[in-house]
Amino acid sequence: MDLKSVELFRGFRDEEIEKFVPAIEELRLKRGENLFREGDPGDALYIIYNGSVRIFKTINAGTREEKSLALLNAGTYLGEMTLMDGTPRSASARAEEDSIVLRISRRNFIQLLRENPQVAIRLFVSFMNVISERLRRANEELVALYEIGKIVSAAPPLGVMLEKILQTLAGAAKADLAVFFIVNEFTGRLEARGAVGEGSVGLLNMKFGSDESVIGRALALRQTLCISGFGSCPEYECVKRFGFEREMMLIAPLIRQERPFGAILLARGEAGAPFDNANVNLVNGVASQAAAAIESAVHRQESAAKEQYDRRYLQF
Repeated sequence: MDLKSVELFRGFRDEEIEKFVPAIEELRLKRGENLFREGDPGDALYIIYNGSVRIFKTINAGTREEKSLALLNAGTYLGEMTLMDGTPRSASARAEEDSIVLRISRRNFIQLLRENPQVAIRLFVSFMNVISERLRRANEELVALYEIGKIVSAAPPLGVMLEKILQTLAGAAKADLAVFFIVNEFTGRLEARGAVGEGSVGLLNMKFGSDESVIGRALALRQTLCISGFGSCPEYECVKRFGFEREMMLIAPLIRQERPFGAILLARGEAGAPFDNANVNLVNGVASQAAAAIESAVHRQESAAKEQYDRRYLQF
């Protein structure tokens, strides 16, 4: 069990990590299986060892409408505050895929604190360091979402809106490239309508089938893809390339009324670090916040273009 791959235990010595092993219970979750539900007793810290877990709140129990709060991947953890206060869960957690989750119960942690106080205190320090970093990233995310909210509410022309959103998003996520792909209502093809960053000029107005490319896969799955090492990933070996691809990519579909109509792409080159959970949460927040305004602006632009085409056709 390699706990050093978990951000919480980075910097711990091997002999310190060994102290935690007796306190850890391994859970194997099937895709769609709940780790816990909102309101359940807060009695354990959970570490995602393999797979991914989605954190969500139920908005409407009757319709089963949910609000996704975060998608946590291997190496991250959740529920750390319950080790200290034991409060009920404020949200639910569900396995997004077959996953292995490590559980440290509050009871086992208190026992560890009694028997090995120095090691347990080191874990508290690690908590504080990680929480401080998360708060800093959350502040950056809130600022970016606030700025994008102002852009959307001003309702500028589509091109201006997309460029300003991408500039704000790329800066917050430290992406080398950011692109908006939109499905053309009349041709059904994906088109690059806005792009900023390295190589962005050559991407504008790129067109391809909505079922092609890694963008098409994200739309078909209707889920955000966080890709690390695209060129060597067997899962994408047969996916057709179009020139926008980079080694590290984050692709969030734009969805309105259960219909995907486009996607946001953030990308970093081979020298860049993989995108993390904070980046995923940010791009998902932007996709959710801006989807309605972008769809409306796209519809207005395409309707105007069709009217202009019809007038020219009638003249001849």
